[in-house]
Amino acid sequence: MNMRKVIQIFVIMLITYSLSAQPKFEFVGSNQKDWGKVLQDNGPLKTKIKIKNTGDKLLEIYGVKPGCGCTTAPIDKKLIDPGDVATVSVELKIEKDSGPITKGIEFTTNDPKNDRISYLLKANVKVPLEVFPSFMNLGAIQLNQEMSGKVVLSNHTNDKITITDVKIDRKDVTTDIKKGTVLLPSSFNSVEATIKSNTEGMVDGKIILTTDSKKYPMVVIKLRGIVGQDKK
Repeated sequence: MNMRKVIQIFVIMLITYSLSAQPKFEFVGSNQKDWGKVLQDNGPLKTKIKIKNTGDKLLEIYGVKPGCGCTTAPIDKKLIDPGDVATVSVELKIEKDSGPITKGIEFTTNDPKNDRISYLLKANVKVPLEVFPSFMNLGAIQLNQEMSGKVVLSNHTNDKITITDVKIDRKDVTTDIKKGTVLLPSSFNSVEATIKSNTEGMVDGKIILTTDSKKYPMVVIKLRGIVGQDKK
């Protein structure tokens, strides 16, 4: 085989390899992070995302875009050689969240099969001392009629918390939760209030619970309802 033929074969092989070479975007491990149950004041939640180029051509990360302003995700390098790894340092703020949340981070790349790919962030955010629903509905009642409402007070912390004082900003409301009530760790406690009002109008009040916890010294249960005249 003459030299010219060898060179032609080499050039063809080089072109074939060049055309077949591709970058390949892969997450190292899962494509999501689930923190499970976390307290609202445990944030910001942190994790690191590892990205590996398992292809045979330079992988370019064009963009790393969190789905909301509560997430930051800087990447340490946007050009990843074959076999190399890049790291994204994630912080997720949760101080305004409550309940199950799912956030996303979108990556745009030069991988023809993964030019847009998402990573999911999940958590079940709990308010340390949570009132559910967010207010106590006393309903619509007539003057001097008695009506009750209930909420659930949950202690999602790992500590025993004692109610040290109970105050109500309305004289026509009473409640069954008392000073000295103990909220056990990871417990649910029913709280009931009763109103008997001789004043017509909207009911807007609060039950203020003081606790022995330095981190969570107060819980406020909002009261809502309406008192109308008895139509006869």
